[in-house]
Amino acid sequence: MARRHGPIELHVRPGVSTDWASFRREAPPYSIALDGYVIGPPAFTEDGPYANFDHHAGVDRLATRSTCMQVFLAIMLGLYDQFSKEGRPHAHVFVNDPDQDTCLAIWLLANPERVSEMSQGRAITTLLVTEDILDCTGGAYPISPERLSIREQAWIFDPYMRARQEGRIGTMDAAAMHALIDAVCERITRSADETHETIELDARYEEVGGGPGWRLIVEHGAHARSALFAAGIRAFVTVRERSDGAWTYSVARMSPFVAFPLEGL
Repeated sequence: MARRHGPIELHVRPGVSTDWASFRREAPPYSIALDGYVIGPPAFTEDGPYANFDHHAGVDRLATRSTCMQVFLAIMLGLYDQFSKEGRPHAHVFVNDPDQDTCLAIWLLANPERVSEMSQGRAITTLLVTEDILDCTGGAYPISPERLSIREQAWIFDPYMRARQEGRIGTMDAAAMHALIDAVCERITRSADETHETIELDARYEEVGGGPGWRLIVEHGAHARSALFAAGIRAFVTVRERSDGAWTYSVARMSPFVAFPLEGL
């Protein structure tokens, strides 16, 4: 399912992932994969052109910028010189999830004319830098929930966080993900226009098990992971019941310096 967002054609395919060679073979020219749609490190080829922006597979997570920051830098450094038709920006963008990093990357690609303005706009610049840090650390970076910028960011991504907490992300079809992306992107636009709102962060969580060096967690609040770090929890598994009766588990550690066998698990 595809939908037009400014100069991009957004293709939302829940749960779908592929490799770089298959993506170049199957996607149309002028295609960009975001945040795990292509399993592999960032890549670009003029033949197409094709690009992949990701920070999960085959990279050092702390040394690799988030997907949205990669996209921002690429636009600033001439991405749309390659991805253009008849002198105008043009791209097919493929995603499989509507999380914060993905939504912000989509907004940047859909609003290239505003990217150059970001050095002048505090709100979006702060959002981008904060999201970059939080996404690279799995939301575990110690930032005070009392900061105004954090409460603004919480409001922007609240549609996604609510859906995640309610277990709806794993059962969404393409239309529902499109609607969620639209809702978040509309709030990002409001932030760029300095008409954003704020909300208080709900960081409640419950420890229900665990072992040496890790805890089994139920996240009651959408921002529980910020509280985990403050409580000294460096490795954890979260458990959440989905709306279809299945269970979702997230396995995480705060950094590669924490002795927890993440890759083995």
